[in-house]
Amino acid sequence: MHSSVIIELDKDDDYYKFLREKPYWHRQLSRHPEMINDFKDDYKVVRRKRFVDKIEDISMIMTLARELM
Repeated sequence: MHSSVIIELDKDDDYYKFLREKPYWHRQLSRHPEMINDFKDDYKVVRRKRFVDKIEDISMIMTLARELM
């Protein structure tokens, strides 16, 4: 794997776990290191790390709290 990809992956340990779960990305990043941004985008969608997902989670918690009152 290209050194620039390894440097990016070292920024978050969860990236390595994601690579183990999705071997497709390991193969893609080894062959096409320029796809690191696509990898990060897919990671955010699968792990629910996007801003939209956080808003949705807060909305769900507020709905639950309203139902319990």
